[in-house]
Formats: sequence, structure tokens, C-alpha cells
Amino acid sequence: MRHQLRNLFVIGLLAAGASACDDSPTAPGGESNTELGVNADMELQVVGDPELTEVLIDDMSLSMNSPTDGPPFGNGRECFRDARQLLREGSEDAARNQARECRMQLVRAMLERHGEEGLEELFGRVEGLIERIGEADDEFARKDDLEARMRGLLEEAYAYRNDGDMVAAGERLVLALMMADRMRHRHPEFDRDPAEVVRLAIARGVESIWLADELITDPTVRQETILFRAGELLRRARFSAEQGWYRRAVGQAHRAEQLGLLAVLNGERPTVEQAQELLAVAEELIVLAEEAIGDDPTEVQQRLLAHAIRLKERGAEAINTWHWRGVGLLWRSSVTSALLIPNPTDSA
Repeated sequence: MRHQLRNLFVIGLLAAGASACDDSPTAPGGESNTELGVNADMELQVVGDPELTEVLIDDMSLSMNSPTDGPPFGNGRECFRDARQLLREGSEDAARNQARECRMQLVRAMLERHGEEGLEELFGRVEGLIERIGEADDEFARKDDLEARMRGLLEEAYAYRNDGDMVAAGERLVLALMMADRMRHRHPEFDRDPAEVVRLAIARGVESIWLADELITDPTVRQETILFRAGELLRRARFSAEQGWYRRAVGQAHRAEQLGLLAVLNGERPTVEQAQELLAVAEELIVLAEEAIGDDPTEVQQRLLAHAIRLKERGAEAINTWHWRGVGLLWRSSVTSALLIPNPTDSA
């Protein structure tokens, strides 16, 4: 790998984390949430959470290089606000339908800008998340339910695409990503210490971007664009954390981490060769992490290293059967190992 020192922004994140957060996990603007319990219907939880709207708009506006307050995002924000009002009034079916139309509006705009390339990116991101959920006890609430719901949405998306309805397919995928965002900040660990969860999520985003930059020796325009998006999402995650907008920060940081892998793959499905290369990277970073923490690791270091090893083993099993599966696990393993290495070297 090419060796590049982390810049001052990265160093600041790793040192300070989310310590600037205040004690309030509420959203800006004073809008009251329609807060549903963690066991409520996941789609309705998505409808009622204004922070998910902002994460989605940040993500999609960066992919389209459009301002978040201009079309279609200003209208989209109002559309989602109407859906939340319907939910507050008890009109659950109307709220579902309204929110679905909001997502379809944004997907239409995305398809006009990027065509099927944008849809393929969504498919890849949802597939990668589904593969990772099984090993994400520390990340998602209702993990098994979430995986089942996301697999169902993925199947619906494939069916819509096969019928030629790209907008409906994209909407299902966007909903799946929003459900994952929602179940991240419903995890008990988030309730216990949201600032620490945010700090770790941002640190993972930092390492994901660093690792992608190390692996990409001659970036394409597409890769540079994806990495810019990841970096901007991470910058916004840090700002959200400083404001105490924990839910938003976690979603932004995790999406930045996901884009790091997408950049390495140049926005495409992984080849057999890429899968094997990522396995080698994960293995080497585990070795470096073991050396870095030494013979007397802390409990946190032990937990992170064990998690990285488990992810690597599961990823290795998966790519031997379906090479495009398991790549997300290997990426998460590599990012987790990198957290333990003060200054990853060229040998990584």
C-alpha cells in the first residue's frame, strides 16, 4: 500500500472523538419526534424519525452534487414532514404512503442524474449491509428482524427492476438503508452512551476513507467522486456530533464508512480477484493490530480485535462460495483492525 499519514482532521477525530457533544440527542429545529418504541413496525419508525430524512438528503444530495435546500431536496424535506404529521395524527397507512412517495421523488431525481448506475450503487450498498448484519451484535437493534426486513425489501427491489420499474426498485432500497440507520441508534449501547457510539462510528469512517485511499493507487474520476462524498459525509457527521445531533451523526458516519468500500470497488460488484485482495488486506491488518496492542491489551482492544478476526473468518467463508458476498465483512474487519493501529505502515 502507499503510505499516507492521516491528516490533522483525522488525528483530531481519533483524539477527541465526539467529546464536544452535549447531553441532548434531539434534532435541530424544535420539531417534535413521533417516537415509536423499538419494537414498533420498522417502516413506521422510519417515517417518524426526522433525523433519517436529513441523513438520506445529505447522502443523495452529495451523490447528485446538489444543494440540500434546493430541488428536489427542499421539497423532499417538506414531503417527509407531511408524512410525520400524518403519523402523529394516527393515520398510519396514509403516513406510509406519503413517505413512500417522498422516497420515490428523490429516487426519480437520482435516476435522472445517474441512470441505472445510481440504482446499482443502491443494490450494492444494501447487499453489503445485509451480509454484515449477521455479525453486527454491537451495531443494530432487532438484528434478526432487521435482516429479514431488508432481505424482503431487496427481493422486492429486484422484482420491480425486472418489471422495468426502476423508481419503485430504488425506493425499496432507500427504505432498507433508512431502516438500517434507524436500528443503529436504537441499539441499547446508543442509549447507554450515545457520545461514545458516535465517536467510534466517526473513527470507523476515518479509517475507511484512509484505507480506501491507501488501496487506490490510480483513482478514476468515479473513485475520486465517491471518496469526496465519503469525506464530506464524515465532515458533516463531526459537525452533527458537535451539535449533539447523535442520530444524524451515526447515520452520516456509517454511510461514509460504506462509501469507502464502494470507492475501492469503483462502484462495481467485486471481482474474485478483488475479494481475495481484500481478504489479504484484512489478514495483514489483523497481524498489525495484534502487534500494536501487544501482550497487555485493554478490554476494548481485545473486543475490537476479536471482532475483526471473526469478521475476517466469516468473510473468508463467504467469498469462497459467492465472491461478491463477504466483501463487506472483510472491509469491516479491516476498518476495525485499523482502529487499533496508531500509524498503519506501508506493509499494510
